[in-house]
Amino acid sequence: MRTVGYALSALVVLSACKEDKVDDPVEPVQPLLRITVQPTYGSETLYLDSTYITPEGYEVQFTELRFYMGEPANNGISFMDAALFDYRERGNLLAEVVGKHEDFPALQGFLGIASSSNHADPAAFPNASMLNIANANDMHWGWSNGYIFMKVEAKVDTIQDGIPLFDHNVVFHIGGDENLKSLNFPNVTWSDLGGVHAFALRLDMLNFLGNGSTSIDLKTEFTSHSAPGQEALSDKVISNFTASLSPL
Repeated sequence: MRTVGYALSALVVLSACKEDKVDDPVEPVQPLLRITVQPTYGSETLYLDSTYITPEGYEVQFTELRFYMGEPANNGISFMDAALFDYRERGNLLAEVVGKHEDFPALQGFLGIASSSNHADPAAFPNASMLNIANANDMHWGWSNGYIFMKVEAKVDTIQDGIPLFDHNVVFHIGGDENLKSLNFPNVTWSDLGGVHAFALRLDMLNFLGNGSTSIDLKTEFTSHSAPGQEALSDKVISNFTASLSPL
């Protein structure tokens, strides 16, 4: 009879343990916000190292497309300190953060980095920040105090003889406080991708080359490192680039 008693007691204890067990708490899923950039050449998707025709009839292959979007925010709500687009290394991604899309029906920021951060120690930013030197890498000038706001590099065939010879190098590295440009997207449409809300931008490099008074002739206007004497071209390059960013 003792054996039966012990068995019944054990069943009672086990039953009580099962009833008292509380499931482990489940971490709530944090909403994500993602901004992407799709480079195009007019109506075509732009791919690095592919060939396109400039308004002057040259063949061009873009090899680098990079830029900073500094201090994206809306009505005092910060999206992040700075986002970095690097088409070759990061594809279409500009930024991804935890946040609520309802807080950002619009976005304001800069094409480039505002002075207060531009002249700060790049090693002092948090490790996750795109302004930290480990993430900025060569988007920060080692020989000058500040960040490179945008990079466009390309190879051009300027001789229209049917022989592909991309021996004309284009290098636009634009920075400096005087070249900071404002960005404003007053109507942001977020697409619900299931746990992620996404906003897509378009970067039209045909528009970047411009037309008329704003055109950039890659044969004669092909280099700027934002140095003295390059002010006019630097301003035209970053102004055209800013104007070429729009919601997709």
